[in-house]
Amino acid sequence: MSVFALTFAYNESFFLRRWAAYYGSQLGLENLYVLDHGSNDLSTMGLGPVNIIKVPRTSYDEVQRIFFASYMHSALLQYYSAGFVMDVDEFIVADPLKYKNLRAFATTTQAAALACIGLELCHVRDLEPDFSESLPILFQRQHVYFDSWMCKRSFARVPIRFGGGFHTSDQPVEFDEGLFLIHLKNFDYRYRQVRQQITANWNYSGDFGLHARRASEYVNQVFDGVDSRIASGNISHEFNFKKEIESCLNKVALNPSGEYDFNLDGGFQSQDMYLLPSYFHDLF
Repeated sequence: MSVFALTFAYNESFFLRRWAAYYGSQLGLENLYVLDHGSNDLSTMGLGPVNIIKVPRTSYDEVQRIFFASYMHSALLQYYSAGFVMDVDEFIVADPLKYKNLRAFATTTQAAALACIGLELCHVRDLEPDFSESLPILFQRQHVYFDSWMCKRSFARVPIRFGGGFHTSDQPVEFDEGLFLIHLKNFDYRYRQVRQQITANWNYSGDFGLHARRASEYVNQVFDGVDSRIASGNISHEFNFKKEIESCLNKVALNPSGEYDFNLDGGFQSQDMYLLPSYFHDLF
């Protein structure tokens, strides 16, 4: 079965090579597609047979980006059986105890389109040192929490119209308990501080990316919240998200754009932090 992955990049020197290495191991480098939005840091070089689609640098426009993702996904389905779409700091994982890789998952599932179980990977500053380039990320970071905003509609075997940020789509909501999206934006405190300063200085079209434009104090609030959860002992050793999935499904409604949405009231996060099982640790 042929399966592709599509992402977007602009000067992603840290994440793009890791994205290519991970999804290349899952699907084959030749089945990866990157829309390069004007990178000038050489980050798209040396990725092997990854397909780089270069477009001119313009203001960040989420409507434009999502239109491209929807059309490109549909076009690639003329040649592929299914595809994954995600941001470059989002790593989709098929349960390693059940599936060899994402291709095996796509071959097995009968679903037309799926929402991922969204997990926010966090740097717990009191327990974990600063990130080291010499070790895989998941060897150094194991704490996650469920976030309904990260339950993105990242897999489909049929043409699909994505909503902003891939948070919604025109396909009915369905989950698979073996498909996770691990968001790495907060994997390291120092990296996130630098990244926030970079994205805050981008040129934006319209009101998109408000979270990316906030001051660095916003980052401190995010990490302080993680520290508070740990200090309160809100840690679960049961890696099971049936309750959260049920909550999402109970909240599904059509939004004004005619897309299935369970974040109309602002979304929600799990109270507990969860520990990633050890069999995740060597994935990336």
